[in-house]
Amino acid sequence: MASRDVRVVIVGCGGMGNVHAEAWRKIEGVQIVGCCDNRPAAAREFARKFDIPNVFKDTRKAAACPAEVLDVCTPNMHHTSAVLAGLANKKHVLCEKPLAVTPGEVVRMIQASRKAGRLLMCAQHMRYDGPSQALKQWIRAGNMGEIYYARAWHNRRRLVPSWGVFIRKKESGGGPCLDVGVHALDLTMYLMDNFEPVSVTGIAPCKLARTPGIYNTWGRYDPKEMTVEDFAVGLVRFKNGAALSLEASWMLNIHTPDEVATWLYGTKAGAKWPHLEIVTEQNKIILECKIANRPNIEGHEAEIAAFHDAIVNRKPSPVPPEQSLAVIKVLDGLYRSHKTGREVSLR
Repeated sequence: MASRDVRVVIVGCGGMGNVHAEAWRKIEGVQIVGCCDNRPAAAREFARKFDIPNVFKDTRKAAACPAEVLDVCTPNMHHTSAVLAGLANKKHVLCEKPLAVTPGEVVRMIQASRKAGRLLMCAQHMRYDGPSQALKQWIRAGNMGEIYYARAWHNRRRLVPSWGVFIRKKESGGGPCLDVGVHALDLTMYLMDNFEPVSVTGIAPCKLARTPGIYNTWGRYDPKEMTVEDFAVGLVRFKNGAALSLEASWMLNIHTPDEVATWLYGTKAGAKWPHLEIVTEQNKIILECKIANRPNIEGHEAEIAAFHDAIVNRKPSPVPPEQSLAVIKVLDGLYRSHKTGREVSLR
C-alpha cells in the first residue's frame, strides 16, 4: 500500500459507527476493510452499506485484522477492552466518547498506547465544529486574558434515549453526565486550555425519568430499566484557581428542548459559545460584538481527518489522551461526590 493509504476496522455498527464510516470514506486513500458488532445482522448490513470485505462478531478477531486503525464505536462499557485489543495489535485507535468510564481504565489505555507506539484519540468532535475553531482562534490570540470561570451545559427536555443501552448503567456506565456532559466539559476545558482539575463537588440524581407514564419526546422506554441519573450538576476547581460549573440532563423542565452552551469569563473579555457573542471593554466603553466569520466545518469529519493526518504525517494525537483522562477524572469524581455528599479530590 502507498505510504498515505490507511486501512480501518470499525467496531460497533450502530449510529456512531455509521457517522464515522461516512467520514472515513471522504478521505482519499482510506479503505474500511473490516467491521464488527455482536449483532451479526447489524454487522452484515453495515458491511453491505459500506462495501466492507471482512465482518466480525468478536472484537479480538477484528482487532487482529490487517489494518492501521481500529475505530471503536461500541457502548461505553466496551470501550476499554476494544481499545486495549487494538493497541495490543499495534493499531492506532480512535474511540468514541467517553474514552472510558473510569480514570483507571484511561490510564491503562495511555500505558498501552505508549508501549505500542501508536496513537490514541477520543472522538471529541465538538472541538472541531466551526464555532469552536473560530472561538479557539480568538482566545489563542490573547483576547480573553485569564479565563477564571466558565459555565457549561447540555440540557435536554424529555429527551431520554429510548434505543440502545443508554439508560442501563451496566452497559453505558452513566446517564447524561457521560453521554452529553462529557462533550460540554471537554469543549470547555479545551477552550480554557486548562486540564488540571483538582476537585469536584456535585449531584447526579434521577428525579423524573423513573416516573411511570412520563412523556418522552424520543418515545417510550421502560422506567424500571432506568439505572442511571437523568440530571447532573457539578462545580470543578482547577490548580490555577479557576472554576467551572457543569450541567447535563435528559429530563430537565426547561423552555428549550435541547440546549448546549459554554460561557467563558476572562480578565479581558467574556464569550458565549456557540453563538460567539463577545463582551469586552475599550477606552472605558463596554462593547458587545460577535464573531461573524466562523468556518463551515462538520465536527465528526474534521476530527477523523485530523486523526488521519496525525497518522500519515507522524504527528501527536490531536486530542491527547492525557486531556481525556482529566475529563474522565472530573466526571468520575462528580459521581463519587454524589454518593458521598462531599467534595472529591482529583489530585
